[in-house]
Amino acid sequence: MGTSEVDEIVGKAIDAEEKAHKHDPRIDKMYRSDVITIYIFVVALWIVLWSIFFFVANLYIEDNLLRLALIFLGLFASVFNTVGMVQNTRRLKHESVRFYSQDLYWQDQKRAQKSA
Repeated sequence: MGTSEVDEIVGKAIDAEEKAHKHDPRIDKMYRSDVITIYIFVVALWIVLWSIFFFVANLYIEDNLLRLALIFLGLFASVFNTVGMVQNTRRLKHESVRFYSQDLYWQDQKRAQKSA
């Protein structure tokens, strides 16, 4: 059970996807789970960041220029993170067979060891 074995399995999965456009259905399930998790964390970032700013930090800021600067920086960070995560999910979809075939291989190996 070495890396060459994994590379061979992943290579076969990629070839099958390119030829027949079919892959292990567990890949789609794993992808959906990852995308949901990613977007939950993006939404949580927005909620936590802006809740802390408006309900905590904003109460202590007296300078309007500082307030505007912090709002601008917060928006920049939030949008930058969101765009990065959207691109991450697109890349993950594009490379899903390559990424998840390897994960599935190791999960199957672990399951086989437990049953043996």
